Amino acid sequence: MTVNNGGGIGSFLSRFPWVLLVVLYPAVLYQLEVDMAAQIHFGFVYIGLGVFVLFIEFFKSGDINAASFFFDLLWSVAAVMLGTALLTWFVFEGSNSNGPGWQQLNYFHWFGCAIVLGDAIISPFNAFRTALRNLGLGG
Repeated sequence: MTVNNGGGIGSFLSRFPWVLLVVLYPAVLYQLEVDMAAQIHFGFVYIGLGVFVLFIEFFKSGDINAASFFFDLLWSVAAVMLGTALLTWFVFEGSNSNGPGWQQLNYFHWFGCAIVLGDAIISPFNAFRTALRNLGLGG
């Protein structure tokens, strides 16, 4: 089954950097002053979003060409950098007594970090494995 069909929903699914949603969601909630631990339904939406993103990213990396592999790798590295920066921001901002300090790191933040790292490891590995299979080089 190919994802890159030249247009439509398959093309959108294969071109959009879904893992950035995992980084963007807690940043938006932070700006709206919503705590995922206090209003737990936001945390459950985040878990669902993370599972959806992992599924789509793994599906995306199953049928890939050289350009798609490059951009997938680029977005994975960018997401790791942005996720690390956001997590670092939460650590310093959450413990600052002069700043807002209202949102401490919780399970949901660490879950998002694991999703970003998992995507950065699994998607390029799956794309490389698929490329080897498509070229007849895999054993």
